Amino acid sequence: MSNRLKRNSLLHTLLRGFCITAILCTNTSIAVAQLSTVESCLQEQVLKPENDELLVGDLRAICTAILEENIGDDAQIVDSTAVAASIRQFSFQNPIRNTFFEPYKNNYISFGSMEYEDKSAPFSGESLDIKFELGMKFRLFPNIKELEGLAPIKFGYSQRSWWDISEASAPFKEHNYNPEIFWDFRENLAKPSSRTRLHIFDLIGFEHQSNGRDSFESRSWDRLYVSRNLRLSEAWSWTLKYWQAMNLGDYNEDIEDYLGNAEITTHLDLNNWVRVDLKTMLGRKSDKLSYQLDVIVPMSRWVNSRFYISYYSGYGEALISYNKKSSSLRAGFYFPLGF
Repeated sequence: MSNRLKRNSLLHTLLRGFCITAILCTNTSIAVAQLSTVESCLQEQVLKPENDELLVGDLRAICTAILEENIGDDAQIVDSTAVAASIRQFSFQNPIRNTFFEPYKNNYISFGSMEYEDKSAPFSGESLDIKFELGMKFRLFPNIKELEGLAPIKFGYSQRSWWDISEASAPFKEHNYNPEIFWDFRENLAKPSSRTRLHIFDLIGFEHQSNGRDSFESRSWDRLYVSRNLRLSEAWSWTLKYWQAMNLGDYNEDIEDYLGNAEITTHLDLNNWVRVDLKTMLGRKSDKLSYQLDVIVPMSRWVNSRFYISYYSGYGEALISYNKKSSSLRAGFYFPLGF
C-alpha cells in the first residue's frame, strides 16, 4: 500500500472517530440538559397546589411531556446552545413553568342563583346570576441563591364577584377583594434533603377582605391566620385554617358570630378523576353553621377546564350579607388546570 493510501486511510479513521465522539458528546449534553430540566420542572410542579393529589410518576410524566413538546421527538443531533436557548424560550412562552405567578385558591365561573331563608330578594338578583372567583399568587423575591431565605414569602390575591345577568343592564352587584401576604413553609419541604423535616403549619399569613363599599354597605376585616393540610391517604385529606381577627369594619363588628374563627375543608379525590371538597365553618353562636360543597369533574383533555357544581348553605357566602342565612346552587367551569 502506498504512503498516500495509508495517509488517506488514517485520516479517514481519525475523522470517523472524531464524528462519533462529537455525536456522543452532543447526545450526552442533550441528555444531561433534559435530565436537569426535568428535575427542575419536578421541583416547580411539586409546589403547585393543583398538583397536591398527583403522584411523583404523574409529575414526571407532565415534565417529560413539556420537554418533548418543546424539543421535539425527532431532534436527534442539535447544538447544546440551541437546546438551552430553546428551553429558555419555552419557559417564557409556556406559563406552566412560570415560577413567579401561579393559580391560587379557586378559579371558576358558575351560573345559578341565591335564596335567602327569609324569602327576601337576594343582593345578587332575583333569578339567574353569575358568580366567579379568580386567584393568583406570586413570590415577592426572585428564587435565587442570594435571596434564598426570603423565597417562601408570597403575595396572594383573590376576588369573588356576583353578576346579575337577569337584568337588562346586567350590573355587577358585589365584589369581595382578598389580598394577603404569607410565608409558605412548603417551599423548604420541596427541596431534596437527607434529613427528615417536620413542620407545624403550611402557611402563616395576614389577609384583608372587603367589598370596597363605603357607608352602611361597607364590609371589611383583617385577619392573621395559619393553615395546615393533613393527608390520611391518596384519596382523603383535610385543610385546617384558623384565624384571629385584627380589625373589624364598623358595619360588621359581629362577623365572627356568624363565620367564627376557623374553617375545615375535607378533600376527596377519586383516582385523580372526581374531586369533592366540603368546607365548613361554625360561628361563635353555636347555631350558625355554614358549609360549601364543591364537585369537580374532568372534561375533554382539549379544554383547559373542568365541570364545576357548587352548593352553599349558611352565612358569609358574600360579605354584604354575612348575617343573613342563604343557600345557592350553581354550576359552571373550574379553571385553569395549569398555566
